[in-house]
Amino acid sequence: MSFCRNESQQISFFDSTFGLTERELKRLKGSWAETFSAKVFPLINEQRFSVLYSDNPASRPNTPVNINMGLLMLKAMFDLTDDEAFESILFDIRFQYALRTTSFDEQPISQNSLSNFRRLVYQYNLEHGVDLIQEEIESHAKAFAKMLKIGGDTMRMDSLMISSSCKNLSRLELIYSCIERVIKDIAEQIPDKMPGKFAMYLKEGNRNEVIYRSKDAALTDKLQSSITDALELYTIFSGSEISNCDSFLLLRRMLGEQANISDGVAVLKENKDIRSDSLQNPTDPDATFREKSGEDYKGFVGNVVESFDDKNVIITGYDLQPNIYSDITFSAGVIEQLGKQENELNMIVDGAYYSDAIEEKAAANNINMIPTALVGRTTAKDGSENFVVDDERHLVTACPLGHCPNKSTCNAKGDCRATFPKELCDNCENKSNCPIIPQKKTYLFKTSKSKHSRQKLMQKMETTEYKEIADKRAGIEGIPSVLRRRYGIDYLPVRGLVRSKVWLGLKIGAINIKRVVKALCLRELLSIYIHAQALNQPFVNLRSCKRMNFAA
Repeated sequence: MSFCRNESQQISFFDSTFGLTERELKRLKGSWAETFSAKVFPLINEQRFSVLYSDNPASRPNTPVNINMGLLMLKAMFDLTDDEAFESILFDIRFQYALRTTSFDEQPISQNSLSNFRRLVYQYNLEHGVDLIQEEIESHAKAFAKMLKIGGDTMRMDSLMISSSCKNLSRLELIYSCIERVIKDIAEQIPDKMPGKFAMYLKEGNRNEVIYRSKDAALTDKLQSSITDALELYTIFSGSEISNCDSFLLLRRMLGEQANISDGVAVLKENKDIRSDSLQNPTDPDATFREKSGEDYKGFVGNVVESFDDKNVIITGYDLQPNIYSDITFSAGVIEQLGKQENELNMIVDGAYYSDAIEEKAAANNINMIPTALVGRTTAKDGSENFVVDDERHLVTACPLGHCPNKSTCNAKGDCRATFPKELCDNCENKSNCPIIPQKKTYLFKTSKSKHSRQKLMQKMETTEYKEIADKRAGIEGIPSVLRRRYGIDYLPVRGLVRSKVWLGLKIGAINIKRVVKALCLRELLSIYIHAQALNQPFVNLRSCKRMNFAA
């Protein structure tokens, strides 16, 4: 299938909108479809997806990329299935108007177009490590931010746990499932080599008998028996034609994670020795385990970055990783992606995104990290924060009253020491509140680079100015709720990291589009109101109100 740009967007004499009455046309142009067609659809970069198709012009042309991508975004916005989205473009003129296909004799999309397009995107990501959907959604976000005149000098981040749609398996279920999948592949591909003892895994009802009809006292024996079967199966077929199957590779992974193998014997590991990134379910090998706030999660963790001002907000970046991925790692990745900033950028985050190393990395890129809280052990302020420490050399240069030390040193670990004249400190008015240590001839002040930095930050966090900007982070905490309640992010119909990230990206895009529609409607309402006031006329605008209801 060759890549062709969609050049058929001109209105023809047979355009379906010509058959509408004046009232119907007015309603159509006053709906969300007008804003999508005028502001969103032109942003879709068809050339970005040309890598998915052949460059041979003699082959059959592709379904227009901008229509595929546009329909995927509309599907996410209205929470439709593929079939519902397909029927909508066939029979709903608003969808056709939004995607500029009202002049087509036949809608240029088939029932399998969306699934085929997603499959191409998945495959390209697996082969090249490039998420074309993410690039497209984030490109739109930059355009939306510019459209809404969001300066981009203030951002905020938040993360959310996203559950995999795979079933939570017990340890016995996991081992049994891995064996069962390999046995089924053997039965299909090399049935003549099926060992007799493993035929029971194909019998109907055997799974329930082994897993669910067991007394607790027999569980340990069944676990050991199952892991022994798994090792025997692996040993027999290792190096055979079945050994390259996904099911066999998962069996090998499960054995390495669940058991210690020595001299041909598999001994189950203790539960505490099993890593959190171990296989949770063979139907979703990417899902990992994490405990957070007293709850267990199996799946992924998403990260969201918003640019905002006093009026508007747009999600300008997102990511999805196994849920063992830390907020600190997300923070480092976002800073690296943003790069060196021409003007200082304020990044508001919670304490889990912040560390001294992150602060240094951000400062080097002209990014000011603003944590709303700090994680880990908090050291009480003792006055050390009031000493002046040189940021580059990490040497103490003055006490809170401006007196210079006799000597100041800092070792490779960041431990700072400074000595002050005894006669000076003995007569100091601040002596009772100073953390200096009396010595025979001098007074010693000790701190560390990390301690001093943390205490300075704690002092700064108590100021009114800091609290005002830190409070603005609360706005992003509604995103996880929206993704769960309106977009069912915990019930995705796909499994695996790559596929789940595509669905997350489209839902992020849907949120952004609705925000743009709402913001533009408010702008239009304000313009109409000002015009009505100037002409001393009543203010009524149902069209914008309808579009705002859609965007809510």
